[in-house]
This record gives sequence, C-alpha cells and structure tokens, in this order.
Amino acid sequence: MDIKIGKIYDYFDDGKLSETRRGFVKIKEIIPYNEINKNILVEWKHKIKQCGWLYAKATDYFVKGELYMGDEETENVIFVRIIDGGWFSLGWWAGRLDVDGNLLNILKTRSETN
Repeated sequence: MDIKIGKIYDYFDDGKLSETRRGFVKIKEIIPYNEINKNILVEWKHKIKQCGWLYAKATDYFVKGELYMGDEETENVIFVRIIDGGWFSLGWWAGRLDVDGNLLNILKTRSETN
C-alpha cells in the first residue's frame, strides 16, 4: 500500500485533469476489505453495477479521507479501486486520488504544451 495515513494527496473532481478540478485530500484511515462497514460495502457494490466501466469488481482496501473544500470546510470521502488499479471515491464527491503524482504530472505537461 503506497498510500500513507496523514498525508495530503491531489484529488481530481470527477477524474477530470484540470487545475479547476484539482483539490486535496488528507488520508484518515485505510481499511482492509474484510473489515469494512456493511453500508459502505453495499454502496460500493451498487457503484460497480452503476459504473462498471470505472470501478473494479474487487478491492483490497477502502481509503477514508477528508476532501478540503476551502474555508476549513471538509467532506468525508471513501476511495476504492478502479479498473486501472487507481483509486476513485464513492458518493456525491466522486473523484480520482493521485497517489503517485502521475496525474498532476500529466496536467502540468498538458499546460506546458499549450
């Protein structure tokens, strides 16, 4: 697991790589699959049915974090694995977690070429 509790990572709202969609998430908890709350498990399985092109049918962990909304306001988010092995959150504040900085590098490269 490359994600560290307490670390702040880039987050891209709806998975769209743009500066206006960029936010930050502080990781609060990493929960193994076999220890997850039943309600979260049900929500994840519903998302698989709803968005099978995005969410993986198996996940090893659920990652809980706080999405910074500005003015010290935060929203709780829960990330699960997606088909390409990355992390995407469930619920209203769905977005992509950039655990290795690769997504931010793609965004910076695009900005430099324009």
